[in-house]
Amino acid sequence: MAIIGVMGSGQVEWPALSGPLGRWLAENGFDLLTGAGRGVMLATARAFSSSQGRKGRSIGVVPSEAHPVHGFVPSPGYPNPYIDLPIVTPLPRKLAAAPDEALNRNYVNVLTSDVVVALPGSRGTLDEICLATRFAKPLICIGPADAFAGVPEGTRIVAELAQVYAFVLAAAASSAKAEGAAPKLGQG
Repeated sequence: MAIIGVMGSGQVEWPALSGPLGRWLAENGFDLLTGAGRGVMLATARAFSSSQGRKGRSIGVVPSEAHPVHGFVPSPGYPNPYIDLPIVTPLPRKLAAAPDEALNRNYVNVLTSDVVVALPGSRGTLDEICLATRFAKPLICIGPADAFAGVPEGTRIVAELAQVYAFVLAAAASSAKAEGAAPKLGQG
């Protein structure tokens, strides 16, 4: 089952995009990965989790805070209530410096995803788009083109969810073929 990472605003839900996208991912048997917060992350996971007959899981990469007894605990407000599998990471939620200067949980979000779908967001979303490009992850952005200022040249930005659906299906199929051709551990 392919893991589709949905990245976007932690403040604004973009319901006309995130709701239908979350339902479609659930109905088509994908796992959903988000940053487990509010905004797009919450709206997509809510739609995904409330879909009848879904087979996939909602995975949330959770920022944390140091705790004297438990090591690290989820940051306040994380994960949102629609996350089935929270992954608590000791990496910070956001970068204080440029993306290449320090690791943060955006690396986990992008590197764990088989396909990345970005909705409008802010600096964190731009960081994830740049990381997806850097690590050659299949990437598509959905929303108004002006909401994606600063993305790497050649980033695909579309306005229709049907284009996202076709892209995700093609990229997931391509990824599955590539994984099927790769030798398994313990084999030649």
